[in-house]
Amino acid sequence: MGLIGYPNTGKSSIINTLRKKKVCTVEPIPGSTKIWQYITLMKRIYLIDCPGVVPPNNEDTPEDILLRGVVRVEKLENPEQYIGAVLQRVKPQHIERTYDVKGFPTPTDFLELLARKGGRLLKGGEPDVDGVAKMVLSDFLRGKIPWFTPSPVIEGQEKNSTDGIEGRKGALGEMGKVRKRGDASSEAEGQAPVKDETVSDEASGRPPKRRKKG
Repeated sequence: MGLIGYPNTGKSSIINTLRKKKVCTVEPIPGSTKIWQYITLMKRIYLIDCPGVVPPNNEDTPEDILLRGVVRVEKLENPEQYIGAVLQRVKPQHIERTYDVKGFPTPTDFLELLARKGGRLLKGGEPDVDGVAKMVLSDFLRGKIPWFTPSPVIEGQEKNSTDGIEGRKGALGEMGKVRKRGDASSEAEGQAPVKDETVSDEASGRPPKRRKKG
């Protein structure tokens, strides 16, 4: 049974989970698996961990390939050119909260502000834009910066539809509180939603019983 896919997508992690121990090396960077590894799962089932494969696709830009975690950041030339794409994917409040910086109209201003804040300066006091850009890209690929990809919109469904979502926003503002199953149908009929409750008789010392209320 072979596991084949893009670099840094969890192929080795799946094998470790199935074996319930670390049999494959895992790192949050692409290219950690350099050779084919054969792992025995059962008597007649072997798991093959394959190095990451990037299929050719003319529609993929260098920016898309990088932000999918396919390329190692330290091998990039001019990494600052990709920071604009990162800022487009991440909400401003998450960038501000992660790096404790505010007021950067352009990606270059953001890198210079971050470099001066961290004391990363070159000769003459110039900010180390290249080094800071690699740091931000590494944080993005390693999951240190909160971000998400919205699910695709189904044809005929409104883009900003909030069906099934109500209440307060999540801690990071990505999603709201999802209604419990059965709430919508119960409210539509004018009844209280059905819930399972545990009822115990402390006086008699009997074990708790489960019964449906309503």
